Amino acid sequence: MRMLLVVAHPDDEILGAGIWLRRHAEFETHLLHITDGSPRDLQDARAAGFHTRRAYALARKRELIQALGMLSIPRGNCHGCDYVDKEAYLNLPAVSRQIDRWIETLRPSLVISHAYEGGHPDHDAVAFAVAMARRRGRHFQHLEFPLYHGGPNGEMIAGEFLTESQVEQLLELSPAERRLKSQMLDCFRTQAHVIRQFPVSRERFRDSPHYDFSQAPHPGPLLYERWGWGILGSEWRTKAREAEDYFFRGDLLRNRMPCSSQLADHS
Repeated sequence: MRMLLVVAHPDDEILGAGIWLRRHAEFETHLLHITDGSPRDLQDARAAGFHTRRAYALARKRELIQALGMLSIPRGNCHGCDYVDKEAYLNLPAVSRQIDRWIETLRPSLVISHAYEGGHPDHDAVAFAVAMARRRGRHFQHLEFPLYHGGPNGEMIAGEFLTESQVEQLLELSPAERRLKSQMLDCFRTQAHVIRQFPVSRERFRDSPHYDFSQAPHPGPLLYERWGWGILGSEWRTKAREAEDYFFRGDLLRNRMPCSSQLADHS
């Protein structure tokens, strides 16, 4: 059996599904990262002590390799598209086509990805692109996990779905699994200030619902709007409508797969 985990940034796979991956070693697991985890504005890079976007991206990649070393996933099964962090939504037609081509090539029986929750525009871009592959007729089970979304008072709520689901799968982690997950997350030193806000006691999954991406994931301001990144949910949804039109017309990237196995190139 083969599965594909599609995430936006290095560390998302461990935050959302690190112990799930450990428990399901029977799968031939592939990882696909859509961005390199390094925003263009360099704020995160400089806060972590880096002077260029590339240096910060490479540091995040090294952190990922170290964390994946605790799981039995070959580095050759780790693929990347290397879009700029926070800009995947600006490239939704291409992102959707690329993910679709990876699914067509790998033919996984299971795909796991982000929920559509309004926490980060890149997370929502991944949710959109995998949903487009299913609507195109690719046959796979699609599970999703939550990372974070905005609460009623603008606070960040981590590790919970926006709405409860009767078919939700809740993984309660054993003490040994909690220690392992913490050890994997400790590898992401540049992200420690964010990671400390996430629970390590459980992981949640559910079958991905049929989202209407023309609608906001919840009423009120989205979390990334509150964070002042200059990205509006209305702008994201406009890009999603345009991408859905392009994707199903098949005008873009019909015969190429620009994502590649990136992790093997760095140590």
